[in-house]
Amino acid sequence: MRVNLKDLSFADLDSLVAQMNEPAFRAKQVRDWLYKKNCCSISEMTNLPKQLREKLEAGHCADGLDAVRKDASGDGVLKYLFKLRDDLLVETVYIPEEGRRTVCVSSQVGCRFACAFCATGGQGFSRNLSLAEILNQVIEVRKDPEAGEPTNVVFMGMGEPLDNFDAVTSAVAILNSPDGFNIGGRRITVSTAGMAGQIRKLAETGLNMNLAISLHSADDKTRSLLMPINRRYPVDDLIRACADYPLKHGRKLTFEAILFDGVNDSPQDAAKLIRALHPVRAKKINLIRFNPVSEISFRPSPPEKVNAFKGLLERAGIDATIRVSRGADIAAACGQLKSDYFGVTR
Repeated sequence: MRVNLKDLSFADLDSLVAQMNEPAFRAKQVRDWLYKKNCCSISEMTNLPKQLREKLEAGHCADGLDAVRKDASGDGVLKYLFKLRDDLLVETVYIPEEGRRTVCVSSQVGCRFACAFCATGGQGFSRNLSLAEILNQVIEVRKDPEAGEPTNVVFMGMGEPLDNFDAVTSAVAILNSPDGFNIGGRRITVSTAGMAGQIRKLAETGLNMNLAISLHSADDKTRSLLMPINRRYPVDDLIRACADYPLKHGRKLTFEAILFDGVNDSPQDAAKLIRALHPVRAKKINLIRFNPVSEISFRPSPPEKVNAFKGLLERAGIDATIRVSRGADIAAACGQLKSDYFGVTR
């Protein structure tokens, strides 16, 4: 099987070009085709000598993804279903807003962590996505005339990004690099279900990006009910890793809390959250109403309780926002992504 050029780091691509006895600037030209011009075929790289294109094609490709379905929401959100090389399926979401156009990418086919409120976790885990498969999600959205040029990328789609650490961190580096997608670090966010050990490892990379933590509750019993990963990384361990995470100037860690009626939306729950997050110096909390998923019995917290919860956090000096969910009518909102579609052959 030929290697996708988008699966190569910049250093690996430089090395490949050097091994072919080509000048170093040829690697820069290849990167321009891949990440500036959305190229999905080596034959399209017309400013490369024909001999170099033939050498590259002998063992490499620049393939994109096969979009087998696209759904459009009434609020402008687009959801793509992509078929991968092994016929597995994965979803990507494009979210247009005033001042930004966000691509929500997936990092795995399914997810091994089985959060109780998430459709992706309910389908189990198949495999990690490759670096090329992650980057190609952004490229395919770029190529769609119905979508605008993405300004933001969030790793909040299918899967746990830090469970696919190498591919995700490599993707962040290429998304951020001027030789790659040239997307600013403030506009790239990786969200994790709370892999404390991987958060510590991520801190050592120095990557320019934002980090978001799906917390949902500061009570271990409640959080373990919602997120079985808490049994391995309980709240205290997770918060210590977050408190130690180095933040660039002016950045904050984002904590996400989906509020469920009668489960984690009481004043007592808010008080526990405030106490637990005290060691984290720069933080904000996104409150999210639950987006119903078939066969999941949780109910969304009523708006008045969400507003009251937000008020308690703000009175404690915590920056809190209520995130407006988008794309729920096409099952593209938070927690609704999956890769099981009637009529689509896998």
